[in-house]
Amino acid sequence: MKVRSLLPSSGVGLMAPRETTRRHLRAGISLEQFFDELNRRGVRYAVLRWFETLPDVDPGEDIDLLVADDDLPALRSLLGSHRVTPARQKFDIYSETGLPGSDYRGIPYLSPELARRLLDRAVLLHGRYRVPCPEDHFASLAYHVVYHKGDRSGLPGSGVSGAAAGTAPEHDYAGILAELAARISLTVPLTLAGLDAHLAATGLRPPLDTLEKLGETNAWLRHRVDEEFGPADAGLPGLAVFVVRERAAEMLDRVCAELMREGWEPLECRYLDAAEAARVSARVRGGNWGAGPWPVSGGGPAAYVIGYDLSAAVGDGVAASDPDRVTASKLAVRRRLLTDRPASASFNPLHSSDNPRQALDYLGLLDDPGLVERVRRRISDLRADMVFPYPVVELLESKRRRAVTAVVTHPEFGECVCKLFYPSARRFLLRELRARTEFAALPETPALLAAGGNWLLSPRYQDTGAHLRRRLPDSPHAQLTPGTSRALARLARDLHERGAYLLDLTPLNLVSDATEGLKVLDWEFLQDFPGARPPLAASPTVLGRAEQIPDADTPLGVSAQGTSVVTALSPSLTGVPASVLLAGATPAVALAAEPGMVAAFLFRGARTAAKRARSASRRTVRLTGRAVISLLERRPARGAG
Repeated sequence: MKVRSLLPSSGVGLMAPRETTRRHLRAGISLEQFFDELNRRGVRYAVLRWFETLPDVDPGEDIDLLVADDDLPALRSLLGSHRVTPARQKFDIYSETGLPGSDYRGIPYLSPELARRLLDRAVLLHGRYRVPCPEDHFASLAYHVVYHKGDRSGLPGSGVSGAAAGTAPEHDYAGILAELAARISLTVPLTLAGLDAHLAATGLRPPLDTLEKLGETNAWLRHRVDEEFGPADAGLPGLAVFVVRERAAEMLDRVCAELMREGWEPLECRYLDAAEAARVSARVRGGNWGAGPWPVSGGGPAAYVIGYDLSAAVGDGVAASDPDRVTASKLAVRRRLLTDRPASASFNPLHSSDNPRQALDYLGLLDDPGLVERVRRRISDLRADMVFPYPVVELLESKRRRAVTAVVTHPEFGECVCKLFYPSARRFLLRELRARTEFAALPETPALLAAGGNWLLSPRYQDTGAHLRRRLPDSPHAQLTPGTSRALARLARDLHERGAYLLDLTPLNLVSDATEGLKVLDWEFLQDFPGARPPLAASPTVLGRAEQIPDADTPLGVSAQGTSVVTALSPSLTGVPASVLLAGATPAVALAAEPGMVAAFLFRGARTAAKRARSASRRTVRLTGRAVISLLERRPARGAG
């Protein structure tokens, strides 16, 4: 009895999983009672197929139910999601726009137009079950066959109707579709291509971005999309469209700025007029502009930022074109746009195309016939600017947010390193040039071999790692030798005395060449104090952040982590407080540095071990809890019925 008192009266198991598409009838409710209750509540729904024999359902078969978004909550008291499958009727629940927990692989089950039409025209079967009218029954089954099943439907891709596709289908889709077509006097080739063409002609085919999602598990559809729309890069690798949603419309300039920080060039930014917004709303994102997993909806589409991944401007653009680049940039920009917003008020401010093919499809929804040609010309101009001045030996790995770096062959200097800057990153080029001229006397500054309008040439330093002591556990950073720490402290003093600071001074930007010694490679964030200098210990060079300088350029990553920033002068890397080093410490500091670094190393290792132990403990608790839940849900309920 005590155990049963922990179980909700609704019959949902303890710590029940979140709602999913697959649900089961609640205990004590018959199938007839379920549909009677839906009808009594006025729920807008339709059983999609195999409904002719209801309430009889073949063993193991589920019931596919399409439900209007607003009526989805009404099903919670009648159906439940379970970790352990109960021996009750199973349902697959799909909402009109593919709301979370009622979607098909993260997208709506049917195209928005077909879902709305089917629900609006549903008819009553046997006086109890709402089902599609004959026309929508054919259309929805054809949709299911073409976009969900593909070759697994048993229909041929093209050619003669009725030819086998090479797999044994679960149902006689060809025979059923033929019977439905005859009933509504429809003549259509019963092939995947014929049905796809019919759905496209009647406005029921899903948009391109949805077709691509469906094609991930449908080889026939994937081939069909490639055949009809061309390759995913569309001959324009690096092109993307970022769709700013209504709630973020006032942040359009900020979106552009953040995309530039990620290495994107905004080719054009424009607000959508009412007609364009309506088309984009229907044909992009599966027509689903709801809140999704966010507490608040971001609203419909409000503006476009047409972006170009500048890293794709080098060479043929293909090697640099990362298929995850758009998604990674979108997620990063989303996080920064919502930084100061409470979790309860967060929303999705930004959607994007997944590849250039989708981007061109998005652009085709605008009232601007010359837009694509302007975009092509702009990309061509950018690519013409992004050419290395000397033969490239190899491209060097980097995040490519502001520049692309390569080993090149120079007729005088031989193999050296060329840093080629994007057109929008000129200020970073000027800072590098300033460091290599005005601060050239500092031994940690790389030599300048040559420079052009958007590039500079440096020696190819061979890193011996002589500046490193040991790598910290669970960290990208490494502790530094005392001599290195003293050299960097002197560098910080020299910059400070000249009214300058360098953000992003971390071990990640250091090399030790056997001949030239210690070098700091990245000077893109060399900047001047706008007014009076703070104390040296409060310099951004030391702290890794510039909170008191609102207009400071701040690098992403290390220097965007607030008080958790790790710099080359952090005690965990040097073993002594920064103030000791900055005071002009003598070589005797090395005596205290090593014990300090060992202590920091051990502390970091212990903290990492404790964190992993807590994670393992939580995982054990979760697994144990699920096992208990499984046992409880398998026990028959006393007094049921």
